[in-house]
Amino acid sequence: MAYKLGVILSMLFLAQLFVFTGDLISIQIIYTNLDAVSVTAGNLISSRGGIDDEIVQLVYEQSGGHIEAIGDETPRFGAVYEYKISREYNPWVMSNNPMEVTILRSVVIGYYA
Repeated sequence: MAYKLGVILSMLFLAQLFVFTGDLISIQIIYTNLDAVSVTAGNLISSRGGIDDEIVQLVYEQSGGHIEAIGDETPRFGAVYEYKISREYNPWVMSNNPMEVTILRSVVIGYYA
Protein backbone atom coordinates (compact mmCIF):
# COMPACT_ATOMS: atom_id res chain seq x y z
CA MET A 1 0.00 0.00 0.00
CA ALA A 2 2.82 2.42 0.87
CA TYR A 3 4.48 1.64 -2.44
CA LYS A 4 1.36 2.64 -4.37
CA LEU A 5 0.99 5.84 -2.37
CA GLY A 6 4.63 6.69 -3.09
CA VAL A 7 4.11 6.16 -6.81
CA ILE A 8 1.02 8.37 -6.84
CA LEU A 9 2.79 11.19 -5.00
CA SER A 10 5.83 10.95 -7.26
CA MET A 11 3.59 11.14 -10.34
CA LEU A 12 2.15 14.42 -9.07
CA PHE A 13 5.67 15.76 -8.64
CA LEU A 14 6.66 14.59 -12.12
CA ALA A 15 3.59 16.22 -13.68
CA GLN A 16 4.56 19.56 -12.10
CA LEU A 17 8.11 19.10 -13.33
CA PHE A 18 6.91 18.45 -16.90
CA VAL A 19 4.73 21.57 -16.89
CA PHE A 20 7.62 23.68 -15.55
CA THR A 21 9.90 22.25 -18.25
CA GLY A 22 7.27 23.15 -20.85
CA ASP A 23 7.37 26.77 -19.63
CA LEU A 24 11.15 26.86 -19.89
CA ILE A 25 11.12 25.40 -23.39
CA SER A 26 8.44 27.87 -24.52
CA ILE A 27 10.44 30.81 -23.19
CA GLN A 28 13.57 29.51 -24.93
CA ILE A 29 11.72 29.19 -28.25
CA ILE A 30 10.38 32.75 -27.93
CA TYR A 31 13.87 34.05 -27.05
CA THR A 32 15.46 32.27 -30.01
CA ASN A 33 12.81 33.61 -32.38
CA LEU A 34 13.28 37.17 -31.09
CA ASP A 35 17.06 36.80 -31.44
CA ALA A 36 16.76 35.69 -35.06
CA VAL A 37 14.42 38.58 -35.90
CA SER A 38 16.75 41.04 -34.15
CA VAL A 39 19.55 40.21 -36.60
CA THR A 40 17.34 40.98 -39.59
CA ALA A 41 15.96 44.10 -37.94
CA GLY A 42 19.50 45.23 -37.06
CA ASN A 43 20.60 45.05 -40.68
CA LEU A 44 17.56 47.03 -41.81
CA ILE A 45 17.99 49.63 -39.05
CA SER A 46 21.65 50.08 -39.93
CA SER A 47 20.94 50.55 -43.63
CA ARG A 48 17.87 52.79 -43.21
CA GLY A 49 19.13 54.87 -40.33
CA GLY A 50 16.43 54.01 -37.79
CA ILE A 51 13.21 52.15 -37.11
CA ASP A 52 10.43 52.72 -39.62
CA ASP A 53 6.95 51.24 -40.02
CA GLU A 54 8.16 48.46 -42.30
CA ILE A 55 10.62 47.21 -39.66
CA VAL A 56 7.93 47.35 -36.96
CA GLN A 57 5.60 45.32 -39.19
CA LEU A 58 8.36 42.81 -40.04
CA VAL A 59 9.15 42.20 -36.36
CA TYR A 60 5.49 41.77 -35.50
CA GLU A 61 4.82 39.35 -38.38
CA GLN A 62 7.94 37.26 -37.81
CA SER A 63 7.89 36.99 -34.02
CA GLY A 64 4.77 38.63 -32.61
CA GLY A 65 7.04 41.08 -30.80
CA HIS A 66 7.27 44.84 -30.58
CA ILE A 67 10.39 46.83 -31.41
CA GLU A 68 11.29 50.19 -29.94
CA ALA A 69 14.34 52.40 -29.73
CA ILE A 70 16.17 52.90 -26.45
CA GLY A 71 17.01 56.53 -25.86
CA ASP A 72 15.74 59.77 -27.34
CA GLU A 73 18.62 60.70 -29.60
CA THR A 74 18.11 61.00 -33.33
CA PRO A 75 20.28 58.49 -35.16
CA ARG A 76 23.33 59.85 -36.99
CA PHE A 77 25.72 58.18 -39.38
CA GLY A 78 28.27 56.19 -37.39
CA ALA A 79 26.37 56.43 -34.10
CA VAL A 80 25.47 53.41 -32.00
CA TYR A 81 21.71 52.83 -32.08
CA GLU A 82 20.17 50.70 -29.34
CA TYR A 83 16.81 48.99 -29.60
CA LYS A 84 14.80 46.31 -27.88
CA ILE A 85 12.38 43.69 -29.12
CA SER A 86 9.94 42.29 -26.58
CA ARG A 87 7.08 39.84 -26.46
CA GLU A 88 4.66 38.89 -23.73
CA TYR A 89 4.30 35.29 -22.55
CA ASN A 90 1.65 33.85 -20.23
CA PRO A 91 3.34 31.00 -18.31
CA TRP A 92 1.50 27.96 -16.98
CA VAL A 93 3.23 27.62 -13.62
CA MET A 94 6.18 29.98 -13.33
CA SER A 95 4.11 33.06 -12.54
CA ASN A 96 0.51 34.20 -12.22
CA ASN A 97 1.26 37.36 -14.22
CA PRO A 98 2.36 37.61 -17.85
CA MET A 99 6.13 37.65 -18.39
CA GLU A 100 7.95 39.83 -20.90
CA VAL A 101 10.77 38.25 -22.90
CA THR A 102 13.09 41.01 -24.15
CA ILE A 103 16.11 41.17 -26.44
CA LEU A 104 18.40 44.23 -26.24
CA ARG A 105 20.58 44.91 -29.28
CA SER A 106 22.65 47.71 -30.77
CA VAL A 107 23.84 48.52 -34.28
CA VAL A 108 26.05 51.13 -35.88
CA ILE A 109 24.11 53.33 -38.27
CA GLY A 110 25.52 53.10 -41.77
CA TYR A 111 27.66 49.99 -41.11
CA TYR A 112 26.13 46.92 -42.72
CA ALA A 113 27.43 44.02 -44.74
